[in-house]
Amino acid sequence: MQSVEQYMEKYMAVVQEAVPEEQVLAVAVLSRAGSMGAAMAAQVSGAAYLGMSKRGKAASGGLPMNVVVAATPSRVIAFDFRPKMTSIKLKGRAAEWPREGLQVTAERNKLATRLTFAWPNGAAVQLDSNRSIGQYNRMNDAFMTLDREWRFTFVN
Repeated sequence: MQSVEQYMEKYMAVVQEAVPEEQVLAVAVLSRAGSMGAAMAAQVSGAAYLGMSKRGKAASGGLPMNVVVAATPSRVIAFDFRPKMTSIKLKGRAAEWPREGLQVTAERNKLATRLTFAWPNGAAVQLDSNRSIGQYNRMNDAFMTLDREWRFTFVN
């Protein structure tokens, strides 16, 4: 079984190939806002799931359910992807945003850490770093520890 670090090294290599013009500083596997809660609600009520899913899609800027997000010195790039055994296959760029003026807040809850990426023009996108079990709970650590550079503000 591979370690989290080995998985993330492979993910970084795949993403770096897709962004040859700039160094990729870190990657994270993120989901639409509220996706874990919506999945749990689906077990009880289809209508609740649909409502939560619709809100999550809107808050996440219409991104796919799961994305690999890369941080470069000048941009944040979200990729649609497909898991591939111990790596990933990128389907294409789902979104790209400038890092200039970017403010990121991170709010932890029981199911995920909600990241809100906000720009000076008022645009904002929310994505979740879902909690996992065992070593996989550390998959997004490198991305999350860019806090000094990202100016993360953690809200408990």
